[in-house]
Amino acid sequence: MPLTRLLVPFLALVCLFGMMRGIAFAQTAPFDFAAVEDEARKLASAPYREVPSIEGDMRKLGYDQYRALRTRPETALWRGSKGQFRVEFFPAGFIYEKPVSIGIVENGNVTPMAIDSGQFDFSDTGLKDPPKQVSLAGFKITYPLNRPDKLDEVISFLGASYFRPIGRGQGYGSAARGLAVDTATGRPEEFPTFRSFWLVKPADDANELVVWALLDSPAAAGAFAFTIRPGGRTILDTKAVLFMRHDVSVLGIAPLTSMFFAGKASPPRDDYRPEIHDADGLFMVTSKGERIWRPLANPSSLGVSSFADTNPRGFGLLQRERGFAQYQDSSARLEARPSLWVEPVGDWGDGEVRLVEIPTQAETNDNIVAFWVSRWPAKQGSRLEYRYRLSALSDEAALSPTARVVATRTAAIPYSGKGRRVVVEFAGGDLAALQPEQPVNANVSIAGGKLLRTYVEAVPSEKSWRLFIDFEPEGKKPVDMRAALTLRGSPLTETFVTVHRP
Repeated sequence: MPLTRLLVPFLALVCLFGMMRGIAFAQTAPFDFAAVEDEARKLASAPYREVPSIEGDMRKLGYDQYRALRTRPETALWRGSKGQFRVEFFPAGFIYEKPVSIGIVENGNVTPMAIDSGQFDFSDTGLKDPPKQVSLAGFKITYPLNRPDKLDEVISFLGASYFRPIGRGQGYGSAARGLAVDTATGRPEEFPTFRSFWLVKPADDANELVVWALLDSPAAAGAFAFTIRPGGRTILDTKAVLFMRHDVSVLGIAPLTSMFFAGKASPPRDDYRPEIHDADGLFMVTSKGERIWRPLANPSSLGVSSFADTNPRGFGLLQRERGFAQYQDSSARLEARPSLWVEPVGDWGDGEVRLVEIPTQAETNDNIVAFWVSRWPAKQGSRLEYRYRLSALSDEAALSPTARVVATRTAAIPYSGKGRRVVVEFAGGDLAALQPEQPVNANVSIAGGKLLRTYVEAVPSEKSWRLFIDFEPEGKKPVDMRAALTLRGSPLTETFVTVHRP
């Protein structure tokens, strides 16, 4: 289908978009990010209005039916250009029932994207009569990421304010969100949505693509700018400008979402796969340069952990274990899931990185959330601006030049009643070259329990060292633990932190 049939004059759709989105918009000047910010400001000044859901057979589609719906590649946006980027679109349907508007920006002019059902292959969906009209729910961007002669997906925007970036050699896993509101506070959580997107047409020789987005929720409206650079690390330089409709005590900035179902420290399961997770730890670099590793868990009850700091250097949900043998899942390719890493740009002030772990009985649920929370609650009428770089990467060792935690195991202490043992394995950095005779020591502290003993041993075959921590909980109180290895008083490793919940 010719591209000209997919693009219709902007003014002809202003009324339609206004009815669907509740947004009054008309182009009177060259369109730029300032215009998106102005739309967010106007949106926040009015009462929140939810976007109506679609109706009909598309909304009734099941999971497998929706996955079977295919975009016809020959209809991709910019397929006739000499540039490297293409865009394919997701129709509204299944759980993605809220339509979004998408505009194409070229030379400061906006043309709304119009889609017809002919752009999709419905043959495997089971629908007897494909719909004559479809709405859009999101899009994915393709680029010659792994081979020069093949276009690969590098990011998708689909559902609420979720987006999933991947780098070279990776597959979809952990996701990012535009904003988190009142997550794990005991109050109803809001899930803000991207209502509108604008794709800025790149030059033919461009290696980056700019996407603007308009976010909305009962708590806030916001304008987002993403500059996307695909590569070994796919990078999104992000600017978020938020306008608060009402006070929010927990406003989650740069939220990341992942799945952790089972790992080395999980209870035994009837499953041939040793581990099942998209990420195995929260990693953080504080303003003072301390590197902190917190292994993830699938807890028996909701767990919330906080890591206070002022102007942190970075945080993320990482997938450190990269061997197939650790997962034994040839279809899911968990070893290829991306690590997502957030680096604040500028001063974010006082606050904390908050980690939420939600119990789950199914690996299909995203049960891990991490985000930044300012010390100061977001107030009604305020304008907030955050800039950060989000990376999808697999070279996690580059983030921690000292020795890293590569595995965490737990066990009961034999013949010790309530005693528990945590075994932390460190590798990399200077540890790899140390002989077993070197006097490597452990600095361990715990709160909420009794430390029984610690000892360190080398594992020469793996070029790693193990730290054994024996402790006894005090009743039902959580036991917080911090540990690191040193050599003659000098640090050798990042800081291991965890919480044991009896």
